[in-house]
Amino acid sequence: MRRAFLVILAVLATACLPEKTDGSRNGLSFEKQSVRIVRQDLPDVGLTVEIADTNAKRARGLMYRSELADDAGMLFLFPVRKRISMWMANTIVPLDMIFIDEYGKVREIVENTVPFSRDEVRSKDSVSAVLEIKAGQSKRLNIRSGDVIVHPFFKLEKAK
Repeated sequence: MRRAFLVILAVLATACLPEKTDGSRNGLSFEKQSVRIVRQDLPDVGLTVEIADTNAKRARGLMYRSELADDAGMLFLFPVRKRISMWMANTIVPLDMIFIDEYGKVREIVENTVPFSRDEVRSKDSVSAVLEIKAGQSKRLNIRSGDVIVHPFFKLEKAK
């Protein structure tokens, strides 16, 4: 009886452990890809991002991650342009959220979102993607509205 109790206790404790850094818990695996940020009057900067391109991946996002590298992030890709709402429920690391239109153009940046908050972070305009990076990185990297995110998802040839 005591042995069964200890086994159950160990299983429950393991289930409560933080997410693996690569987000592979619960069968979700995020592909890593490179993006380039074309900044106004500054050299381009590159990041390695995980791609959230399904409903399940977008719902999971960066939840339960205990760390995020300065040169990393997650790119949320949406099949339809719309006003997008994000939140920080179960998200440990504070983030900057960069809202991007279908042409890769940065439309809005919400800095330093609050970990574990269930308040909506909503884009003002219709967009096609959101890039989440470690809080403070958009300021450190001097990312601004009008910069362009280069990734195959975006229609760069039609950028305005």
